[in-house]
Amino acid sequence: MKIVLSWLREYCAWSWNDEELAEKLTMSGTEVESIAKTGFALDNFVAAKVLVRDKHPNADKLSVCQVDDGSGINRQIVCGATNFQTGDVVPLALPGARMPAGFEIKESKLRGVTSCGMLCSAKELELAGDASGLMILDANIKPGTPLRELFKGETVFEIEVTPNRADLLSYEGIARELIALGATPVQREEIKPEGFAVSGSFTVESANGEACPRYTARLLTEVKVGPSPAWMRERLEAQGCRSINNVVDVTNYVLFELGQPLHAFDADLLKGNKITARYAANGEKIIALDGKEYELNDKDVVISDVEKTVAIAGVMGGEHSGVTEKSTRVLLESARFSPAAVRRTSRRLALISDASYRFERGIDPVATNRAMQRAADLLVQVAGAKKAELAVQTAANSEQLRVVPLSINAVPRLLSYQVSDERIADILGALGCKKAANGEGFEIPSYRPDLTREVDLVEEIARIEGMNRVAGHVAAGVAPRSKADQQYDREREIAKTLSDWGYYEMATNSLLAKDESLIDAVNLVNPMTVDHAALRRDLLTTVLPCVRQNLGRGAESVKGFEIGTVYMTVKGGRLIEQRRLLIVSAGIDQQAGWDKAALQADYFSLKGVLESLTARFPELKLPKEFGAVANGELKKHGIKVPVFAAELSLPSLKQPEAERFELLPNYPAVKRDLAFVVDRKTSYDELLKAIKSVAVSELEKVECFDVFIDAKGEKLSAEKKSLAYSLTYRSKERTLTEKDVSGWERQIIEAARKVGAELRS
Repeated sequence: MKIVLSWLREYCAWSWNDEELAEKLTMSGTEVESIAKTGFALDNFVAAKVLVRDKHPNADKLSVCQVDDGSGINRQIVCGATNFQTGDVVPLALPGARMPAGFEIKESKLRGVTSCGMLCSAKELELAGDASGLMILDANIKPGTPLRELFKGETVFEIEVTPNRADLLSYEGIARELIALGATPVQREEIKPEGFAVSGSFTVESANGEACPRYTARLLTEVKVGPSPAWMRERLEAQGCRSINNVVDVTNYVLFELGQPLHAFDADLLKGNKITARYAANGEKIIALDGKEYELNDKDVVISDVEKTVAIAGVMGGEHSGVTEKSTRVLLESARFSPAAVRRTSRRLALISDASYRFERGIDPVATNRAMQRAADLLVQVAGAKKAELAVQTAANSEQLRVVPLSINAVPRLLSYQVSDERIADILGALGCKKAANGEGFEIPSYRPDLTREVDLVEEIARIEGMNRVAGHVAAGVAPRSKADQQYDREREIAKTLSDWGYYEMATNSLLAKDESLIDAVNLVNPMTVDHAALRRDLLTTVLPCVRQNLGRGAESVKGFEIGTVYMTVKGGRLIEQRRLLIVSAGIDQQAGWDKAALQADYFSLKGVLESLTARFPELKLPKEFGAVANGELKKHGIKVPVFAAELSLPSLKQPEAERFELLPNYPAVKRDLAFVVDRKTSYDELLKAIKSVAVSELEKVECFDVFIDAKGEKLSAEKKSLAYSLTYRSKERTLTEKDVSGWERQIIEAARKVGAELRS
């Protein structure tokens, strides 16, 4: 909201400069976003009176004017505007004037006719006003008066008002805030609402008390619609509100002054002498004051006469019932509408006004009568209106008195410093809160619905006293370690382990394009782009583009991992999230050295990493499927080398067992190598399980160190393969003998035969 300081000074006085005032407001919770200076300060711009307006001899859309610029000699100006007439006073840029846009005005010929200056619009002068034609000044202004004297300017604050402080959307509300901060109140004539009649030539009705709990109207007659007085027009324009006519300007003036939106109808255009606040019918249409047609639905609240809709309640009036220069009878509306209903309609129609902005946040429920009285008095003053005896309403004000308790020790307990009872009463009193009759709390004014608890009153005291008075201290003790902390720490341990093994951590976007073929995918309702319209179901989908990017930039090896979340829909439409670990490798797994050739990433290198990882972190389980990524998937991503990947679920990880100290073995190990011939279909795991099934406690380690396949069948049948294992035996109690080891080997060979393995000779 914009605040014109000269207007605000009618409510309170202060000695702070502009920067100090902004600091006080900001530190009390009402942030000042900008400070602007309005007005006009350029030279060679004067007011001029149009004496003659003739048609240009060589152009249909131009006029040749003779104007009085106060110099005593008429000046000829060629002008293209059409909204002025003889006798109007308008701004004139004299030759030598430099326009705000940067160009200089010179005497020149337009279509063969000399023009000695330029008549200006408000937009060209960067002043508030209608930009569609010349700026029409007050007819009483003397020709030749410099514009710098007419538009001396204002200081305007633009403030950010939080949604819970609708009371600050008015000059009265801001003044209360400043008075609490130390400004001096200015004595003003109290607004005393007159009584309301409930019958007469006009009646009002609210078809739904929840959507419109209160509707009041007042008839004014003998209204003379015309331009507003300069003081009102200048204030509204400094506020950023375009002046329309004296009747409309009064409704806007009271809106900014008291925070209560008003609307004025031409009473002669209302049919049936009845006004109804109701829900619209689906498909009902209205042409609003902005000239656009809007289609309504049954959730929109409207105002109608007996024949048609005349306004969108709380948002904007209708074009066909608005006040014009021909209006002589005005029906003035002051009402309360449901904030939710106004917000819903305003957002759906993309129609936001000063009125809807206030109704959405909730206006003072007892302000309708005061605003009505203030507007009626102003219309008598600026439009010569006469108040008709008729004043109608749907319901009387029924705001219940609210008292919020405030205990003696609340302030020191919550703020850590003491505030005297007199100071508390002064602060809350300036904000409109009165000491309760029982002395145990404060009566809350109707315009502060946000004050409901003791802590709210303490917060008001802290805002005004200054939050810098609150003493800072470091909380004692250490926060307990939560399950989330433990989970995070364990995941970091896994990440560090993989990093130590030469794998790089990856972090990819969990959003990707929608795939209509996936029935369990989680799609976004309102995606920002089509490429980010769904959540990933697995980590590999988002990691493969990263692999392609690195390989495409010349990387010989890609070894990486990602710990992240995947999302999916399960039976019944329930959404679930899972934490997973993806390990991926492509290209060279181990670089070549002087004593060995380079090793390419393959199934066995990936499995070795998985086995080592699950041995270190027992809660991890080997996935059912892992290994080479399908060729079709690689082709889709433009990857031309084999890629090996494994994706593991990360359960709620357990704390690792305490580290145990173990002595180095005192007795030597015995190593034996056994080679078995098995069918090509027999897996490495099947034979390994058979070997371990013997359950020899002294069997310390089993490693497969060779796989041999003879495709030609010369040394080994093409349907067979040879798996060679190194077996390490050790006892913790004695030195093993040949007899011990031979006996165990016979048992192992016998167990291997059960899976079709024969000892290779």
